[in-house]
Amino acid sequence: MFKYVAVLLLLSWPASAEVHLAFSEWERLNDDDRAAYIARSIDMLATMAAHAQKTARHYSQCIMRSQLTAEQLASFLREYGRARPELQGSSVQRAMADYLNALCGRPLD
Repeated sequence: MFKYVAVLLLLSWPASAEVHLAFSEWERLNDDDRAAYIARSIDMLATMAAHAQKTARHYSQCIMRSQLTAEQLASFLREYGRARPELQGSSVQRAMADYLNALCGRPLD
């Protein structure tokens, strides 16, 4: 479950913590590598600030309710990004945030 608790924190994690791929680079990876990138990114997030915990909880609960696996999330994210040219030059994290906002709605502040 922890993997999903921190899903949106990818956006706020320092850039130096991991290699951030552009969406177009990530999209060219094979299916297993795309899923591994998403899972690895989520696993890297071990600590959270109070506000980030609330945001992470919102998305985590949404993902848990949807019962999406990392592989499914990666596949849906790929299709979502392909349909939005403005995401092609952005990071995977931005594309994932946009997708999660579409899937789950924005968290309440």
